[in-house]
Amino acid sequence: MKSYLLKTGIRNLANKKFLSLAKVLGLVVGFTVFIFLTVKIQYENSYDAFWDDSESIYRVALNIKYQNGEQVQSARNFGGSSELLDLERPEVISHCNFGKDVVTIFNGPKHKIQDVDFVYSDPTFFDVFNRKIIKSESTAVLENIHGVAISESFAKKLFGDEDPINKEITVNEGWKFVVDAVFEDIPSNSHMKIDVIATFKSLFYYLHNFDNTRQVLVDNPNYTFREQNPYLTNRWQTPAEYRSYCYIKLKKGTNIKTIEADVDRLLAKVPLPQNLKDGDMNFIFQPIKDIHLKSNLDHEQGINGDTKQVFFLSIIILVVLFVCLINFINLNTITSMESIKNYAIRIFNGSTYTQIFQLMLAESFLLNILAIVISIPLAYILVSKQLPINIINPSIFLYSAVIVLAIILIAAFMPFFSVVKNGFSSGLKIGGQKISQKWKSQKLLVTMQFSITIILIVCTIGIYKQMQFMTHSELGFNGTQTLFSFTPMTMNGRPDLPNKLSAFRNELESLKGIKSFSTSSSIPGKMAHRINNQVKAANAAEPFPASFSEISIDDAYLKAYDINLIAGERLSFQNNWRSNEMLINQTALQAMGISNPKEALNKLIFIGNNTYKIKGVIEDYHHASLRNAIKPTIYVQNLNWDHGVGFYSFQLSSNDISATVSEITQIWNTLYPKEEFIYNFSDASFASQYERDQKFNQILTYSACLALFISCLGLLGVALFNTKKRIKEIGIRKVSGAKVSQIIMMLNMDFLKWVFIAYIIAVPVSWYAINMWLQDFAYRTTISWWIFGLAGTISIAIALATVSWHSFKAATNNPVKALKDE
Repeated sequence: MKSYLLKTGIRNLANKKFLSLAKVLGLVVGFTVFIFLTVKIQYENSYDAFWDDSESIYRVALNIKYQNGEQVQSARNFGGSSELLDLERPEVISHCNFGKDVVTIFNGPKHKIQDVDFVYSDPTFFDVFNRKIIKSESTAVLENIHGVAISESFAKKLFGDEDPINKEITVNEGWKFVVDAVFEDIPSNSHMKIDVIATFKSLFYYLHNFDNTRQVLVDNPNYTFREQNPYLTNRWQTPAEYRSYCYIKLKKGTNIKTIEADVDRLLAKVPLPQNLKDGDMNFIFQPIKDIHLKSNLDHEQGINGDTKQVFFLSIIILVVLFVCLINFINLNTITSMESIKNYAIRIFNGSTYTQIFQLMLAESFLLNILAIVISIPLAYILVSKQLPINIINPSIFLYSAVIVLAIILIAAFMPFFSVVKNGFSSGLKIGGQKISQKWKSQKLLVTMQFSITIILIVCTIGIYKQMQFMTHSELGFNGTQTLFSFTPMTMNGRPDLPNKLSAFRNELESLKGIKSFSTSSSIPGKMAHRINNQVKAANAAEPFPASFSEISIDDAYLKAYDINLIAGERLSFQNNWRSNEMLINQTALQAMGISNPKEALNKLIFIGNNTYKIKGVIEDYHHASLRNAIKPTIYVQNLNWDHGVGFYSFQLSSNDISATVSEITQIWNTLYPKEEFIYNFSDASFASQYERDQKFNQILTYSACLALFISCLGLLGVALFNTKKRIKEIGIRKVSGAKVSQIIMMLNMDFLKWVFIAYIIAVPVSWYAINMWLQDFAYRTTISWWIFGLAGTISIAIALATVSWHSFKAATNNPVKALKDE
């Protein structure tokens, strides 16, 4: 671009400081939001795309409809599923299964890491998931029965700068492993979070040969690991909480539908247990890249993303960019109209239309380049606070360049076209003041801006209302004064566990700050892993037509969380934490076909080979997030915790909590000296389930505020233009006796009618959008009329505040100055 055009452009922009600043601010906001949200969307869409041959890796999930009508769709599957596919289908190159465990790892007497991402898998793990082996004891990774592979970052956390190979670690109750290999970290944009990998062979070896009484491994050189065989019935009988995540890797170019169509034939070769034979079982083949955004099955490894949220983020980008573009075009057009006299002089002095367009293009270029230069570091700061910087895709810079170029061209052409249409010659005749009263494009554009802004405001308020509904709804339990911890990992499987637990409970009962202590396999806000569809009445031949969540509790569980009984009594106190008593919730009562809670009392229920008597019926409470419906749940008294790990819950009095926690810590350290007492509050843990929704609401709130800000800049520019355009009309009205208030009302109403039209357009669109978002929640708020009223009030109030000052200034000007040119 020629230097004289740039110099002229800079001079023109400097002469109109306010409009130039308004343009730059609008562009900075738009570009920053675009870069930040585009990076976030790229991050969400990039999950598991980094694997070699990611297009060929599938998770084999379970889809089964039992004879009683109950349907289960689970991310976990029977281990035989992937093994059968590998053996029967030549297109399957390899398979691997893995199961997650709840683990604390000890490295020496003082160093421990709790809740490690630990899995048991097949030796074929790295055949399916190709991660670089950074260090290893041998080329045969995951073949040593005492060995584990750990991630690079976890090795750093455990051993610092020391070489981790052959270093010993202790897992939970005393299982000792050596580090055989260090693998490259699995990036954060994966649905799998894995830091330590052992094999199923090691798991079964330690289960058979570890002496829990002495806490030592008794090595058995004669131990033989029975290779997993999908043609045996036991590979299809694993309880839900112990099933694996199953994956297959296909040859390139394989059509997964050919394998899907063959599943029934393959399952016919397998001696399935009777309950699976009687039902309708199939597999769900999920491309690994689709799991994060498109999978919402039972027993997911973690909280997945949501295609709906990504869609809304994309809409926000388009909306903010559109508002930004409208604002820039509006202000550019106003600048051009005000400069019509200047352009007319240039035309009569020999300039061509092409040169005039080049001048407008230079001004647009300067403003956009300045805005993008400011936006990039701002967006970088936002991205660095929420996402890993190393995941930024360089394509974002290409997208940004295309957007900037498009805005430069559009924002230069449209004002040029408007000025040419109005004619340059009129600029000399009347000093640039005569502009068609019928020219309303700016107002139409402002109307579009405000429609979009009102939609964002309504959606923001609606989502905020849902978040308030979830965080303030009556959950059916009270976790405010209840803290929890994992059960001591060093006690897993030990025969003296009940005695130690009794001693711990007895010591706690002497503390004034403890109102109640309980132990359970799950607590509110934590997944109840055990699912049982073989629950039946004592006199029934078939199970109830439902799957029941099963939670192990003790007699104090209801008291620890203030859960109400609606019939019967709590479980009886037992020294050994075992009884044949059972509690059920209201939803389980309905699933059993019992209408009156009192009728359920003392009924016998069979679960497998065990017989239980219903002791009480509890009021439904939300064990999981309000996204999920309350499940039929049975509560039994035992110490059968999921993966051998349960929870201790401590209900505290409202007195000195820190002193009570200190006393609990002392007792813990005495009875469990090898472990640190790590705790959290139940209400905070439950609320953490909504972290993803809260972040989305935060993004939407900021976007709505920024869109409103940009719209106000546009409205401010149009108000300036409108008052200048009508300056003589205002002067005539004042000379004719019009009051200042009447003129202000006239000017303001001219804008308010457009805001009102924007509101009428926005209401049905925003109602549909917020309704669509709320469909994901089993329990949701109502969309009240006041949401739309508040959004309209905010828009009108801000529009009035934006234009009123200019209206007042125009109304109080001396009419002589306005009429002196006539």
